[in-house]
Amino acid sequence: MRLQVKKPPITLFYSLISVLVFLLCFSFFAFRPISETVKEGQKSPEYTSSTISVCPNSSIVDQNLSVVVGDNEPPTITLNGDAEIKLDYGKKFEDPGASAVDNCDKVSVKTEGEVSSKEPGTYTITYSATDESGNTGEIKRTVTVKKRIVQQSSAPTSGSKIIYLTFDDGPSIYTSALLDTLKKYNVKATFFVTGAGSDDILRREYNEGHSIGLHTFSHGYSYIYSSTDNFFADLYKIQNRVENATGLKSYLMRFPGGSSNTVSRGYDGGSHIMSRLARQVTDAGFAYFDWNISSGDAGGASTSSQVANNVIRALGSGSYVVLQHDTKGFSVAAVETIIQYGLQNGYTFLPLSMGSPTAHHGISN
Repeated sequence: MRLQVKKPPITLFYSLISVLVFLLCFSFFAFRPISETVKEGQKSPEYTSSTISVCPNSSIVDQNLSVVVGDNEPPTITLNGDAEIKLDYGKKFEDPGASAVDNCDKVSVKTEGEVSSKEPGTYTITYSATDESGNTGEIKRTVTVKKRIVQQSSAPTSGSKIIYLTFDDGPSIYTSALLDTLKKYNVKATFFVTGAGSDDILRREYNEGHSIGLHTFSHGYSYIYSSTDNFFADLYKIQNRVENATGLKSYLMRFPGGSSNTVSRGYDGGSHIMSRLARQVTDAGFAYFDWNISSGDAGGASTSSQVANNVIRALGSGSYVVLQHDTKGFSVAAVETIIQYGLQNGYTFLPLSMGSPTAHHGISN
């Protein structure tokens, strides 16, 4: 007798497979934890079973969600204005403040730190904010109080200690910076100018109260010291330039190389031109000036500290005509140190005038 086994229908086989797939998918999605931050007022995603983190006091309406209340994000603080501020000595510090925002709460800024505008130095201001969950954010600002600038009085008077700062050969690319320094300390100086540079700088020198003297137009030794006629032609040429630029007809002058120069011997054919010129410029109404302190910037000194030291070490009681060149950047950079020393030690700075000390040298030719 032969038994006949019936094969299960194919449809039943596929049904079993479908049930197995369904169970696998259900277990994957139904029991998979999901972490997501939902901000206040946001509509939560629709999951069958989830875990999310939310801000305290958030409104979440979804019975299928497992909610973890928490806020780990500190407030964000933004400075109003610059992070670094430089403050002039004695000027009141007005704090620009800062603003803060938080992802969950309303927060306010707390400010810590003080600035003393009469105590030079660097100060730190700290701005902080703490939210209701205890998270704190902060930011800092530095305020640097500058050193006090001692200016010369607006109407300096003559005294026993006087400094006449004089600058030869300009105007140059450094003269504007020099004028800025002089203005900062209310100090007036004297510029012995040539045909170089800009008329605008000449006008600024004059308009800011400095004296303008003449240093010949060309400053060319071989030309100006070859004859008295050449010298005077060059002298009147620079006089005209100054007058056209400023309206001033200047009679202050300085010989290139000074009245004691010996370089002129190589061009005058042994005629002792400096002796003759010294008499002739005086007869023509000019006042010529030499110096009794050399900064050394035309030879020997090559740094601002060397220039400043050369001048400061030569000072004592009396009147001093200081020779510098505003064509030398390192020499211009030394002027602030010289002025600070002078003002702190009782010196008065004055521009040269027709009646000022001339500091004449002994003529060698």
